[in-house]
Amino acid sequence: MKIIIVGGGTSGLLSALALEKEGHDVVVLEKDEIGGLCRSEKINGYTMDIGVHAITMLNNGPLIRLLNKYARFIPNFKEYGDYYVRENNELYKIPVSMQEWMTTPLIPHKDKILITTKIMDLMTTGFTKDTSVYDVVSEMGLSDVSIKFFDTICYFLSGEDMKNTPLWRLFTGAGYIPEDDILPFIYNDLKINPMKSILVRKFSPEKIKKILSDGFLTTIKNSSKKYLNKFVNRSRYWTQGYPVGGVQSICDCILYSLNNTTIKNEEVISIEEEKNGYVVGTKEDNYYADVVIYSAPSRYLPDIAKIDEIQKLKDKLRNIKFTKSLTIWIGHDENPFSYLGSEVWINPPCWATCVTNYDKFLAPKGKHLMGFSFVNMKKEHALSAIENKLGIDVDKVDMIHVQKAIPEQASCCIGQFFVYPKIKDNFYVVGTDADPRSMGITRAAYSVEVMLSEFKCVFKNRN
Repeated sequence: MKIIIVGGGTSGLLSALALEKEGHDVVVLEKDEIGGLCRSEKINGYTMDIGVHAITMLNNGPLIRLLNKYARFIPNFKEYGDYYVRENNELYKIPVSMQEWMTTPLIPHKDKILITTKIMDLMTTGFTKDTSVYDVVSEMGLSDVSIKFFDTICYFLSGEDMKNTPLWRLFTGAGYIPEDDILPFIYNDLKINPMKSILVRKFSPEKIKKILSDGFLTTIKNSSKKYLNKFVNRSRYWTQGYPVGGVQSICDCILYSLNNTTIKNEEVISIEEEKNGYVVGTKEDNYYADVVIYSAPSRYLPDIAKIDEIQKLKDKLRNIKFTKSLTIWIGHDENPFSYLGSEVWINPPCWATCVTNYDKFLAPKGKHLMGFSFVNMKKEHALSAIENKLGIDVDKVDMIHVQKAIPEQASCCIGQFFVYPKIKDNFYVVGTDADPRSMGITRAAYSVEVMLSEFKCVFKNRN
């Protein structure tokens, strides 16, 4: 079967890898750089990723499942470490469990009791899908310190402030609620029958019917015992790591595992139905496809695909929200990050780490490479924040490199639309706007798993 994949980022390459190994004829069309954000740049002897990364769920997550099943090469991951907040040049672990919330020096003692009590109360009584973090935090009488803490954490869970971050994203991000538990509600918004093969593997058909009948609030409440147990007893984080060689090594392992896939550097400008397939047009040529897998940003899909099922969704697709990020990479003789892990800064919101703590060969000998990702921040303000937080004179560092990117094709914000990966039996969408679970590379891999499950179900029935 002839399959054309539009976009050569993480989700496009993973789709190509899986579908090639399943015996299909695959062509990938990518207008820019292969790998998308799963890519590294080499400048002045430094190897820096596109944005700051940590790869989650390495014990049994979607990326590892796909690579183990289809790839000939697997990246070497180093244990990531912990997450900290830097305040007054002191580091404090970000609290996750009840014990950590009750003992953290980050917030006042009164707030510790209010927060832990509220978390348990929300798990017990449930909450609606559109409840925002702000809806809850603003009514608790917390100090400004605690409010700023929640607002900052929200930026790195959804790309938005706490007014636009759903409470379920905070709870899934902290690991209190399994991300699969919110899937039926996200995709039910699209009025698609949620008893798809990917969900049936997670839940029985009877449970899915009951979940949707009960609604989000009741479902959360009915699982409160399980959630509370995680909050009280859970370990800090699921397994996370950083790949030796940078995230480019993930991209390379996929590319090196491909045997027959054709990759062309061409921009897709049109997708038109023809008989039982499609004609995919680029500026250079036209290609016939039995199946199209679209992995570029879905907000642009209505502009190039004049297909009824897509045009019916055009308003929702065009209104998908995303967040712009600014990442500054600094090469320097000194390393202020003398530990494995990363920092979250509260004012301004920033995610900071030193990647040469995991792989010294990402920088010239004797140098260190640090990454700082900001949300909606100007370059001059970001550099000033780095100087103030770490005492680094940016005029005297060895190297500065600035990147602007869109880290997620869809933010996990209130009212966000996520397109279900199956549009038609022969048209699919993958990427971080086609799945609400996790972030970045992990979220992209989740969408590919859903697509493959639906794809195999369709063509198994045909045969």
